[in-house]
Amino acid sequence: MARFSLIVSVAIGVACGSIGCGKTSEYAPVNQLKKAEPVTEHDHEHGEKGPHGGGLVELGEEEYHAEIVVDHDSHAITLYVLGKDAKTPEPVVATEVTITPEGKDALTLKAAPQTGDAEGKTTKFELVDDALVHTLLDAGFLHGDLRITIGDKPYLGHIDYHLDGSDHDHDHTEKQPAEPEKK
Repeated sequence: MARFSLIVSVAIGVACGSIGCGKTSEYAPVNQLKKAEPVTEHDHEHGEKGPHGGGLVELGEEEYHAEIVVDHDSHAITLYVLGKDAKTPEPVVATEVTITPEGKDALTLKAAPQTGDAEGKTTKFELVDDALVHTLLDAGFLHGDLRITIGDKPYLGHIDYHLDGSDHDHDHTEKQPAEPEKK
């Protein structure tokens, strides 16, 4: 009998909840509703480009940022680790980072400490590959994933970097491989 009473009580509670238990409607006509404010992705500004002119990637809950630069002159893809403000270099203990372009094999960028980086730390990672750089510049963008471990915590960031076409002034009459070499 107690089981039957419990079932009836639950059924009545669900029924009251679904019909509103006598409350009046809180709906309003469309013309009386306030217009919603546009949703912004971040509550602060750090621009579309990083301090080196590259694309920014958020890591974690904006704990860190990474800046990716594709440079024709040095034939390199360079990644800089930045702090919360997306401007200040953030030295980390890591020997490499991985970039996986959409539909392609993973690329490994090795630590390339800069002057001023503490012993055993770096703010810069680099991969020199002329064919890859030309392929990216020709495509005009780099989409994919960035993986880096800072301390003991792994971070995954999504790359949505559109390269500036004005930086790509060179002659394509030189013979270039169709696909970059796999690393």
